[in-house]
Amino acid sequence: MPDITTTIQDAFRALCIQAHGHARRAGLAMRDRLGEERGQTAAEYMGILLVVAVIIGALIAADVDGKIAKAANTMVDKIAGGSETR
Repeated sequence: MPDITTTIQDAFRALCIQAHGHARRAGLAMRDRLGEERGQTAAEYMGILLVVAVIIGALIAADVDGKIAKAANTMVDKIAGGSETR
């Protein structure tokens, strides 16, 4: 008849073996999932949106919109007034 220590050790060993098997299967499942292409298009669109947002933010920070508006107004004034000096 085994004593309590041996019984606990055997139970712990069995639990560790079972946990190792579950962890291995979970790792393999994750590897398989990462290899799939499902959802790839959505991730690519999100990347494109991020790049566009960064570009728009940089343009706003550089006050490009104000410079473009000022240049357009200057050109309209020159065309409408017809008094351009050279």
